[in-house]
Amino acid sequence: MAVATFNLSRNVVWRLIVTLLAGQSIASLGMTAAITMGSIAVKPLFGTTALAGVPTVMYVLGGALGAYQAGRLMNRYGRRFGLTLGFLVGALGAATGAFALIGLVPLALFVAHLFMGMSRGALDQGRYAAGDLVASEQRARAIGWVVLGGTVGGIGGPLVIPLATRLATQLSVNALAGPYLVAALLFVVGSAMIFAFLRPDPREIGRQLARAFAASTVIDNTPPRTFTQALRSHNVQTALAAMVLGQVVMTTVMVMTPLQMTEHLHHTLDDVAWVIAAHVVGMYATSVITGRVADRVGHARTILVGAFLLIFSCVLAPFATDTTRLAFALFILGAGWNFCFVAGSSLLTDSLRPNERARIQGTNDLLVGLVAASGSLSSGFAFTTVGYVGIALAGILLAVILFGVTLWSVRRKPAV
Repeated sequence: MAVATFNLSRNVVWRLIVTLLAGQSIASLGMTAAITMGSIAVKPLFGTTALAGVPTVMYVLGGALGAYQAGRLMNRYGRRFGLTLGFLVGALGAATGAFALIGLVPLALFVAHLFMGMSRGALDQGRYAAGDLVASEQRARAIGWVVLGGTVGGIGGPLVIPLATRLATQLSVNALAGPYLVAALLFVVGSAMIFAFLRPDPREIGRQLARAFAASTVIDNTPPRTFTQALRSHNVQTALAAMVLGQVVMTTVMVMTPLQMTEHLHHTLDDVAWVIAAHVVGMYATSVITGRVADRVGHARTILVGAFLLIFSCVLAPFATDTTRLAFALFILGAGWNFCFVAGSSLLTDSLRPNERARIQGTNDLLVGLVAASGSLSSGFAFTTVGYVGIALAGILLAVILFGVTLWSVRRKPAV
């Protein structure tokens, strides 16, 4: 990737991007292995399944809070500090989850998922760190490479769980504690890797890039804006709409698809696993393509593609009854989210000054996380009242709104 004319080699940039990609992969693998146990662990700890949804809610809320706090810390102390701390919080959370099961301390399970959510919120800022490393015309590609790390968790997480449970059994501890223990170990490895290899700090490189392009960029001595002030920018509005609306459409349809498959279409759990695997591949494996598209045709036009894919998937899903067509619909749903997420993240970074990026990016992810939590909590009620078709229609409506907002942005001025 091309960089500015200051003394920073191409190899250094790629080393940092690979470090961020490896960190995201480790985080994804550990998170998937651990949080999958949450709803399962509730029954042996509490004696009821009534609280089975609480770990997920705690995890999502923790992600929103963690993103906000991590953004502020990274803005002050740098990306390396924030990401290292994020991994350590994840290790603490996973260890607390293991303690809850080994020591039979029920409430500790909820605390564990809150901590792991906070870790997830912090580690998701790694995509913005990649955006700091390159000039704007290559930013979406860099962000896409880091988002690609989520594929590792989606594919590898289900493979780690049986191995971890068997290991725990051999150690004569609760089998369900195994994935938490493995996740804690992975997070410790991730923190050491980020601390050792994420040098120089991406935040400093981003500021050097800004100075190198000072003719067209506002540099650090300009006072940073608040989130509300930054939101007056049409580009920031478009980026926020892409990530928030893309998230709520993806979350509500994805969360209710397994229930639709098992309750109404009478599919097996193996069928559900296949469909969700296809969805995860769509969410993350398309990142490299998305980044290239966004850098070539512009962020706003890429968001338009994402909105169209979300609409297309919401049209397909209610009419898909067999596993293959459902898997295809959920793959398209994941890809649509990815186009919105990668292009929106890159557009937001381009629209912010270096001395305000991390803080405003964290606030943005706080809003995205809160929307995801609301979507998850309301999806069950919506499924009961209006059914899967009603959820899909709501998804179409939100995606059409996103398409309209972005199209207005494209026609208002050249896409960026």
